[in-house]
Amino acid sequence: MNDEKNEEKNKEVIKTEYDTEVGNELSQFSPSWYADTERKRDGVIKNTNKGIWLAYASIILGILAFFTAPVIFGAAAIILGFLARRSDEAKAGGIGIAIGLIAMLLGLIIYPLL
Repeated sequence: MNDEKNEEKNKEVIKTEYDTEVGNELSQFSPSWYADTERKRDGVIKNTNKGIWLAYASIILGILAFFTAPVIFGAAAIILGFLARRSDEAKAGGIGIAIGLIAMLLGLIIYPLL
């Protein structure tokens, strides 16, 4: 009787250790969409790469403003640049703001004079 209890207990311990080891191995794998997130102390997951995509969009819209509607795309580049700066991407957001401003100024002042 005592041997049967010990055997069951050993099986439970082995299963628990196996589950823990498998869990540790699987927890090291993180898909690419989850890799750039971090869990805060309160349990909320914050996406840490949002600002860089806003900055990229700002730069792209600023460049697009040179070739098409400079007021619309330039304004959108400036707005996205400020949102990117607020999301801790100061350098890239600033570049997007500068490109958007230059495109708007060229569109409003210099292009009509040509």
